[in-house]
Amino acid sequence: MMRMKVDTRDLRSASWVGRNFGAVTDEVEAGRTIVVMKNNRPAGVVAPISVLESIDAVEEREENVRLLALALVRAETTSGRTYTLEETAAGLGIDLDELASEESDDTDDDA
Repeated sequence: MMRMKVDTRDLRSASWVGRNFGAVTDEVEAGRTIVVMKNNRPAGVVAPISVLESIDAVEEREENVRLLALALVRAETTSGRTYTLEETAAGLGIDLDELASEESDDTDDDA
C-alpha cells in the first residue's frame, strides 16, 4: 500500500467538505491538497490540477520505461533466436492487449 505525506491541517471530514465546498476550492486553488475523511479514514482527495498532471506524466514515463525494458531485453538476447514482442512481453508479465486497450481508452478520451 502506498503511503502519502499529509499535513494534518489538510484533513477534512466529508460532512465539513459538503458544507464548505467553496472554502475547499479556495484552498485547492491556493495549492493545498485536501484529504477527505469518512468515518476517520481517507476517502478521497481534492487536489490542484497540477497534481493530476504530475500523475499523468509519471504514468507516461512508466510506460516508456516498460517499452525501453522490452527493447533492451530484445537487444541483449544472445542465443541467436529472435523473440517476438509478444514472447518478450509475456516473459516480463506485460499484457500487450491491456496496454493497447488503455491506449485506445486514452485516445477516446481525447476525442
